[in-house]
Amino acid sequence: MKKIFLNIFAFILLFAIQITAQQFLPDSPEWLVDKFFSKTNFPEKAEYYTGEMLNETDQPTIGEELNGKGEIYFHQIKAVNDEIVFAVEVKLENKIIDFYSYLKKENDKWKIFATRRFIIPDFVFQVLDSLSKQPSLADSSFYLSLQLFTMNDAQLKNYFMSNLDSFNELISYFDQGNKEGGDKLLAYLGLNAIFFDNNFPGCVFVMINTIQRLANGFIFATENAKLPVISVNEFIYVEEVVPGWFIFRSM
Repeated sequence: MKKIFLNIFAFILLFAIQITAQQFLPDSPEWLVDKFFSKTNFPEKAEYYTGEMLNETDQPTIGEELNGKGEIYFHQIKAVNDEIVFAVEVKLENKIIDFYSYLKKENDKWKIFATRRFIIPDFVFQVLDSLSKQPSLADSSFYLSLQLFTMNDAQLKNYFMSNLDSFNELISYFDQGNKEGGDKLLAYLGLNAIFFDNNFPGCVFVMINTIQRLANGFIFATENAKLPVISVNEFIYVEEVVPGWFIFRSM
């Protein structure tokens, strides 16, 4: 009986090792993202590039630049026909960097056609640092807004979840036309504005901030809403946090 148990355990262990080793099927979208962001060597990368990425064939991939440092996590945020988008989180020491990787299928082969980052100008961090040294301003709505603007995706999700009731209350004020109540909640949450956009019926945009061409915030969407489509030129990131609520980044 003991021998049978050991044989079964050995089989399970071997199967688990094989699954781990073959976590991503070769040439699958996940395999390609893993190769680009985490592998230290991707010599055949030119075969897996298309679009604007063809100009990057002589440049190292993110994985090659990291050279084994850091941890990589990614998940799918869009899958439409022959196009898939992944949100990629790079953990490097105490820093988290968010990337967005855009793939399309050409002639039955998945290829990367673009990568994007929400790159915040240095002066924003300089202003944040300056404000943090002034107690009277460090508690301001503007300071909180800049903090939110510089947060990574995971931090923004956590902030939203911690204040979900307040966000829902803000939508209620907005629907009622209660400007006074809405303005107080916007300030409390460190948000800049709340509004409709005729291009996206059924969506209420809750803006954190806009700096130069960069913008980020949240979207409350009704059941039949027309959400912004993720693209490399404008809404580079849109992801649902809880039913009806989304985070977005645009540039």
